[in-house]
Amino acid sequence: KNMHMASTLNPYRVGTQPLFASEEVRLRSRVCIELYLDGQRLDLLDFIRRLENQREVEEQLLSQEDRRLFETILNQTVITKLSHRINNSQEWTQRMSGIMEQLNTSMGLRFSLVWKGKPADQQKELDTGELLTLLRKNPMVMGDADRQKITDHFRAKINRARERSQMEATPATYSELMREALDFRNWFTFRLFYQKGGAEKQTKKELTDSAFNSFSGGEKAMAMYVPLFAALAAQYAAANHAEAPRLMALDEAFAGVDETNIESMFALVHELGFDYIMNSQALWGCYPTVSSLNIAELWRPQNAQIVTVLRYHWDGHVRRLEES
Repeated sequence: KNMHMASTLNPYRVGTQPLFASEEVRLRSRVCIELYLDGQRLDLLDFIRRLENQREVEEQLLSQEDRRLFETILNQTVITKLSHRINNSQEWTQRMSGIMEQLNTSMGLRFSLVWKGKPADQQKELDTGELLTLLRKNPMVMGDADRQKITDHFRAKINRARERSQMEATPATYSELMREALDFRNWFTFRLFYQKGGAEKQTKKELTDSAFNSFSGGEKAMAMYVPLFAALAAQYAAANHAEAPRLMALDEAFAGVDETNIESMFALVHELGFDYIMNSQALWGCYPTVSSLNIAELWRPQNAQIVTVLRYHWDGHVRRLEES
C-alpha cells in the first residue's frame, strides 16, 4: 500500500525543506513538505487546496459528461446496434446449445449452454434484464425515473472503471470508460450444464470446477472440446452456406487426451462435418471413426540439413504411404 502511495505521488516530486537552519542539528526538527503541480512549487496546504479546486471543476465536467452519456446511450442508432448485437449473440448461444444437446458422445454426456444476464454489482446499478428492458423503450415516451435509472447505472459503471484504472495506474479517457461501460459482453456470463447417461429425464447440473474434477479423463476432454466445436459449428450454421467448407485448424491437437478418447474426439469432429487441419507431434488420426484422411509427416534424419515430407492416406482401415 505504501509503495502504491509513493508511486502515485512521484509525479509531484515530493520533497522536504527544514524550516529553520538551526534545527538541523537537533533531535527534533520541523520541515516544510513541498510538491510540484503544473510546474509550480507548492507547500502541502496550497497543494491540497489546488487539488480540491481541481476536483470541483472535474465534478462539474462529470455532470456535463453524464448528460452527454445519457444522450449517447439513448441515441436510437446506439440502441439499435446494441440490441442487434445482443440478439445475434443470443441466437448464436441458442444454436450452440442446440448443437451440444443433439451430440451423442461416446460417454453418454450431453452439454447445454446458457447466456445469463449478470445481477447488479452495486446499489446504483441495474441487473442486465432490467437494463435491457429500459434501453428498448422508446426514448420519446420514457419517464424521468427511467432516465435517471439508466444514468445512475452507467455513472456507477464508469466511476468503478475509473477507480480501477487509477488503482492500476493506467489512466483512461472518458470515451474509453464509456466504451467499456457500453460493452454488452460484460453484461452477461456463460453457464455450462451437463447431463450424464443420456437420459432425458436426468436433471441438468451446472459444470462447476468440482463437477469437472470428478470427471474421467475422457469426460474432461469432452467438456473442453464439445463447447469449442459447438461454438464453431454454430457460427458456420449462421452463415447458411451448406456448400462451403467448414474449416477448422488445431495446433497441438488433443494434447493431453489419452489414446482411447482421441478416437471419440475425431468422431465428434466428423459428426459436426468439419474440414480440418491438425498439427501434432504424435497424432496420426488413424481411427475407425475417420473414414478418410490425408497425412503429411515431416521427417528429418538426425543432423540433416533438410526436412522431407512423407505423405500417407488413411482410408478408414489401412494407412498407406503414397509415392511421390
